[in-house]
Amino acid sequence: MTGRGLVTAIVLVLAVSARADDGDARVEQTDGSVTRGTLLAVDTDTVTLTTTDAKQVVPLAKVRRIVLDQTTRAASAPTVKIVLVDGGEVSGTDLLQEGGRIVLTTAQGKLALPAERVRRVAWLAPAETEPAWVAGLPPKPGSDLLVVRREGGAEFVECAIANIGADTISVVLDGETIPVKRAKVAGIEWLRETTEPTGGTVVIVRGGRLQAESVRWSPDGLVLDDSIRIPAASLRSIDYAAGRTVPLATIKAEQVDVEPFFGGLREIPGLVSFFAPRTIVPPSGEGPAVLLVRPQTVLTYRVPADSRRFHARVERDVPATATARIDVVLMIDDTEVFRQRIDAAAAGKPVAIDADVSGSRRVTLTVAFVPGDIGCGVRITGAAFEK
Repeated sequence: MTGRGLVTAIVLVLAVSARADDGDARVEQTDGSVTRGTLLAVDTDTVTLTTTDAKQVVPLAKVRRIVLDQTTRAASAPTVKIVLVDGGEVSGTDLLQEGGRIVLTTAQGKLALPAERVRRVAWLAPAETEPAWVAGLPPKPGSDLLVVRREGGAEFVECAIANIGADTISVVLDGETIPVKRAKVAGIEWLRETTEPTGGTVVIVRGGRLQAESVRWSPDGLVLDDSIRIPAASLRSIDYAAGRTVPLATIKAEQVDVEPFFGGLREIPGLVSFFAPRTIVPPSGEGPAVLLVRPQTVLTYRVPADSRRFHARVERDVPATATARIDVVLMIDDTEVFRQRIDAAAAGKPVAIDADVSGSRRVTLTVAFVPGDIGCGVRITGAAFEK
């Protein structure tokens, strides 16, 4: 290769690498549209990105999710893991305490957060992803716990954690401050009350998952709740819908009416539960819950406050070759807004329901028989009210 060719190759590699580092952003909007481009900024009101056409500014109220499609690089396995009081987690390769803040070293840079938001720190052994000592934690400790490595297990020492340094952890025991070598420590468990997740925006970063009420991003960094600062390159996705969405599976129906094809069947002991609607949650906890509804069933729900839309996907719960037909109807208050017959032609293609529920009080979902057809159950996935 000539000198000029080598230089050209290097320039091309650097250009591709820079593009991979910046990543391509996918902005999913509430109307179902998707905008792709390079992310420039996220603030409290808008998302700004450049596309092939021009710079675009999308109002945050119309954004469901931002996803960064970044090239994944091989990274060193994390050696320290932080668990927040609300259940959020982040991991990295080193940790220090600087005044009232915990600073975590990651492959993308320094991550800093208030110390009072940290419930647990675990220094992981090689190939360990979850600390083994957590299973042995005392049910009701009287103070902070220092987890000391011992042969055959861990020892929990009640004390007050004063500081985390580069080589030692300072603890207060019986009024005396004692330095403990970090190499001997497997973890720290603070005596802090756990809190429920805020129900706000879900932010996925490299090596962690957090929730926040406010999110700001620029090439200078990612800031959550004006207190957690994360390297900009750590961001993987921001899910606004998670904080705005009320899954139907979490709401108790105000009224449930079930009338099987042969009405007398519901009087037989043991069959009542068969015909009743039921929610199926994936064993792994991953993916949306599925509401299984058999005809004829009428479900009425009160619309959560501030809801704007109701959406769901419906498909038959029978083999694709089955001829069973079913009618699905949605009413908002006293007005029918959706009706569709689902048959074999729709096999493998879930029918989408998307309705405006702004200012509404109730929605009524009916899975009805088609005249002359015994029908079948339907699987309803992704059913939720969106604020």
